[in-house]
Amino acid sequence: MFINQIELNNFRVYKGSNILNFSIDHDRNITVIAGNNGFGKTSFLTSLVWGLYGKLMVDVDDRYRQDIAESGGYKRYCEKLMNRLSYSEALDQIQALRDDFVGVNLPQREKLQNDIDEITSFSVSLRFMDLMIPSVPCSQLEIKRTYNVKNNKEKVEILIDGRPNELTKTVGPEVFINDFILPKEIAKFFFFDAEKIVSLAEINTAEERRYLSQAYAEVLGIKKYTDLKSSLEQMRYRIREKSAIKSDKSTLERLSKQYEQNKKLVLHKNDRISELIENIHLKRIASDKYQEQLIREGSAVTLEELKRDREQKNALSNDLSKIKTRFNDLLELAPFAMLSNKILQIRNQLELENSNSASALALLETTYDSIEQALNKERGILDLEEPLRLQILEVIKINMLPKQMQEVNMLLNFNPEQQNKFYIMLEHLKNSYSKTFKTLMNDQKRLQFVLNKVNRKLADAESKGKDPVIADIRKSKERLDEEIKSLENEINNLLSLKQQLDTESNTISRQVSELARKVEVEDEDREKDETAKRMIDKLNLFIQKLKNKKKISLEKNIFTELNSLMHKSDFVTEVNVVIQGDLIDIELLDNQARLIDKELLSKGEQQLYATALLKALVDESNINFPVFIDSPLQKFDKEHSRNIIKEFYPNLSSQVVLFPLLEKELNFEEYQWMLDKVGAAYLIKQNNKYNSGFEEVEAEHLFESYNKIQKDYVQ
Repeated sequence: MFINQIELNNFRVYKGSNILNFSIDHDRNITVIAGNNGFGKTSFLTSLVWGLYGKLMVDVDDRYRQDIAESGGYKRYCEKLMNRLSYSEALDQIQALRDDFVGVNLPQREKLQNDIDEITSFSVSLRFMDLMIPSVPCSQLEIKRTYNVKNNKEKVEILIDGRPNELTKTVGPEVFINDFILPKEIAKFFFFDAEKIVSLAEINTAEERRYLSQAYAEVLGIKKYTDLKSSLEQMRYRIREKSAIKSDKSTLERLSKQYEQNKKLVLHKNDRISELIENIHLKRIASDKYQEQLIREGSAVTLEELKRDREQKNALSNDLSKIKTRFNDLLELAPFAMLSNKILQIRNQLELENSNSASALALLETTYDSIEQALNKERGILDLEEPLRLQILEVIKINMLPKQMQEVNMLLNFNPEQQNKFYIMLEHLKNSYSKTFKTLMNDQKRLQFVLNKVNRKLADAESKGKDPVIADIRKSKERLDEEIKSLENEINNLLSLKQQLDTESNTISRQVSELARKVEVEDEDREKDETAKRMIDKLNLFIQKLKNKKKISLEKNIFTELNSLMHKSDFVTEVNVVIQGDLIDIELLDNQARLIDKELLSKGEQQLYATALLKALVDESNINFPVFIDSPLQKFDKEHSRNIIKEFYPNLSSQVVLFPLLEKELNFEEYQWMLDKVGAAYLIKQNNKYNSGFEEVEAEHLFESYNKIQKDYVQ
């Protein structure tokens, strides 16, 4: 699958129609789109995700979820996506067009309305080629998503070979894109910011692990089989509900009804939470305006300084929250660290028990017998007299087989797995625990000090002045803040109720399952039930085999990619993919078989790990989709950059699009390493901060063209 063309129309900084044609040459599969910071590289990446998924982009990456939440909901987020200059010009044109409504007939009025809709809309269009859609001939496919900021209506058009298709109408555009183009759950592995993918190495909470595990399962092709198994199980429940005796049937109906009711309640509460979040956002905007008035009335602090202080406060609060989460993880080992002497005693006891084990004694006795036989055999050569030989053997016996070995109490009696876990914990306590704890303590003190300083600065800015105007503004602001606090409490209560409903639904599901097993199935449905059971049993075996196969394959791929990218050949000697139920985790082991804490890796090493993981997942997915990479060489040193440029990016996918910052992330020498793989090159030019566009240049003259444009900017 290739993307041969993308068109952005009034999307963010891209005013008007902006078209890019991508390289579809297998031998020159890289397209480079370069531009300065703020010119629109990240906006371009966002346009691709929005164009494919619309409001479902929240499921692609948390940053989109956060952006939409901070904007006050999807509708207000989309309003910000339209180019500001185009929207400003559209407002001027709308009044003139509406004046023309007077005295015109209906067809002319409809045309004028269409003109208004066109100038108040923005769109993203993607054209694909070489797609494989089952049972549908297709040489080219186009997806166009349009949003009108005036009436807040969104439209998605899908054309196959230039015409609408019955399949896209039947399943709907969102389902079609998710099933036949790229599932949204794994899109993050194909659209990514190389600087921010280090987050894959910083997974802390259970929720983050669960979310990433779902993405892994989707990429590895496991989810579709577990979904099929779940559908078969639901079918068996329905059969048994139908065949149940009156009392059982009544119970099944009641439980099923309650389960469906809970699902609807959860959806309702999700909608209410979204409404509250949007309401909170609006009230915060109003509260911020009151705060700005307070500053203007009684402080010399500028609005820009206030904005920077707020951003710094939010960033510091987030960093402190992350540190607290890591502290909580460390606290699990705190009792062991506090009782270090006892831990050492356990280690000594464990070593004594190991040395006193039957296998150890047998080995020592065998060794002693070998020494005795050797001395007997070589007695003549060594010229040992019998008393001296016996004395030597006695000394060896006393030291090799001491009596106290027989007197050790077997207090622990650990099995090999328990011993391994104990030694891993001990190694962690000895080497990294104290260092990590001290680092976190120092970071927390430093961040708290800076946060207190910022808070005092913000508080001082508000407290200046005691006149009635400031008092009235402060009262209005406090009222809004109280309302915000009340709404936040309501959200917390809703989240708690939602959690209770989820727990209750899980309990009901188990009850239904247990009851369904006891129900006798009627003859006419028994064959269906037995067939479903056989298929479920086979699926269980198949899923387990598939998981084991994917586990081995993924371990091998990640290990291979890590070794090809890193110049420390023995840094990671083993990769272990842990699959426990629905959770999938990835462990790295060093040359002493110790677990490597990915959070303690340097940012460069974390990025290499995340990059290797992405490549392995893309390979395992068997999805031939283009890969788009923003900031492709952030945090890599020269040696790693060479590996990334020459070996990694050209082989990542059949089509790779890079968004580098020239001379900073990618210099001329590094560009030469990939030049023979570059099929198309573009520069992002900016006329002003609301108007960027693309200029296609010859790949060989990319830097020459870039430097010329830079000189024009200076002049």
